[in-house]
Amino acid sequence: MRGGADMSGASLLERLSDRVAGALLELGGPVGYGSGEVVFSEGGDDGHAVLVLTGAVKVRATDEAGDAALLAVLSAGNLVGEMAALDGQPRSATVVACGPVTGRLIPQHQLLDFVDFHREVLVELFRVRADQVRWANELRRAMPHHAATRIARVLGHLVRHHGSRTTGGWTLDLPLTNVELASIAGMKSRTAEKAFSRLRDAGVVLTSTRRAVLVPDLPRLDLIASGQQLP
Repeated sequence: MRGGADMSGASLLERLSDRVAGALLELGGPVGYGSGEVVFSEGGDDGHAVLVLTGAVKVRATDEAGDAALLAVLSAGNLVGEMAALDGQPRSATVVACGPVTGRLIPQHQLLDFVDFHREVLVELFRVRADQVRWANELRRAMPHHAATRIARVLGHLVRHHGSRTTGGWTLDLPLTNVELASIAGMKSRTAEKAFSRLRDAGVVLTSTRRAVLVPDLPRLDLIASGQQLP
């Protein structure tokens, strides 16, 4: 763990000491997933976990209406599926690869032995999840705001955690649908689509034919996310 640094938003591997991170990377064996491939299925009783090394995954769960709600997007350096591995219960969510993903598939018994010996892993796993809860709470506090404000907050978060900086701004190359953006922002997909269109018409975001999102001016997106109205 980086001493004294602000680790909010950091991955699990970034939070661990070099010694423990190195030991975690030795667990299990290599595994790969293609874009859209299911890593774990909700309700599954398999107990292994996957440490994501490259790429990103999206975590979604079925709500009471039977719709799939997007809960989180996790990038390289994070552990997924650890809840079922640690408590032995069925999977509580489905995890899907966002583009090609490589990782380490860690059997349940290996992970249990590892966290029993390296208790700091449990602490840092808790902190990763706490960051996700804080962000979810921030989105809930944004509920009274206009839809464009809420979508701007979602996009700003995703760009900072999963985007890459380019000469033209920031690029977010994740295959997220309007329905998934809507579920993160807590609104209907039609409302999210209109809000995204308003941001695009105002030049705050740009899109490509392969669904990548370009944010040419991140500070401007932040202003919209803080409540500034679009013209």
